[in-house]
Amino acid sequence: MSAAPYRLFIAIELPGDAVRGLVRWQRLHLADDPALRLTPAEQLHVTLAFLGEMDERQQEQAADQLERIEDRSAFEMTATRLAGLPKGRNPRVIAAAFAEPVNRPRQLHDELVAGLVSKRLYRKERRPWFPHVTIARSRGKTRIRPAEIVSEPVKFTAVRVTLYNSILKPSGAEHRPLESVQLT
Repeated sequence: MSAAPYRLFIAIELPGDAVRGLVRWQRLHLADDPALRLTPAEQLHVTLAFLGEMDERQQEQAADQLERIEDRSAFEMTATRLAGLPKGRNPRVIAAAFAEPVNRPRQLHDELVAGLVSKRLYRKERRPWFPHVTIARSRGKTRIRPAEIVSEPVKFTAVRVTLYNSILKPSGAEHRPLESVQLT
């Protein structure tokens, strides 16, 4: 039996100015730590739901659920700080975290998850959704203390939600957009 042809997730795309701001954070605060692998600029996004391995029929159902988003109004988000995930001394992920309130992104997440769960495409996680952008991954012990780093906020307007296929390669994952919904 062959592997499912898709490894899907749904995410808020970041506009170019937000990507440039987060790349600046990487350069200023993370680039000198050899234990960190920086997330490539083209892969920066805010994950709303990771669906995992799916077949073509499931991919079409996920795309259909994306099309069903009711409130398509654009919204503001502001990355204000770095966070280590999990919390503690040796985070595996360094993330850009967003200022509260994040009501509209949370509503969008909840709406998508409800539809995906009803189609049996997603199993709701126990932990609450934490909106963030993964900007680096740790390959061991990092000397970075994310909570101690202060940087210029990165503000942007979220205008597109996309269904991606994440293709795993030896050099890292490649994210290919499959379907998008414009927010206005």
